[in-house]
Amino acid sequence: LMPTAIEAFVNPVRDTASQTAIVAVLLLIALDFLIGITGAIATKTFSSEKMRAGLMHKFTEMVCVALAIILDGAFTSNLGLTVQPVLLGTCLYLAAMETGSILELVRLYNPDAAGFVGWVTSFVQPKGGVSNG
Repeated sequence: LMPTAIEAFVNPVRDTASQTAIVAVLLLIALDFLIGITGAIATKTFSSEKMRAGLMHKFTEMVCVALAIILDGAFTSNLGLTVQPVLLGTCLYLAAMETGSILELVRLYNPDAAGFVGWVTSFVQPKGGVSNG
């Protein structure tokens, strides 16, 4: 049996919604990395420096997931919640960010898909340009 203090940090990843969210983020990270690498190789723009920066970026995204698990364990474990709000919010944000990155790469490496990508991103971009608040 696990000590109660450790159990609080393991519980956030035991429910199906949390596991699904974490796997979705991992799959999107892998897809983004794969598209970026293959696109760079295909266009002969591969740079090990850019790859290291990209890997660090992906690593820090996983640090955010780990931090969310810790925060949910520390602050929501005794609230009786059926969802892990910090973890699911973090995963949702990272999934949206990775989806945007994937769509940018699709548009870059496949001009024929630019219309589709523009249509998808039109739903999330403010009308009349970007607003600075």
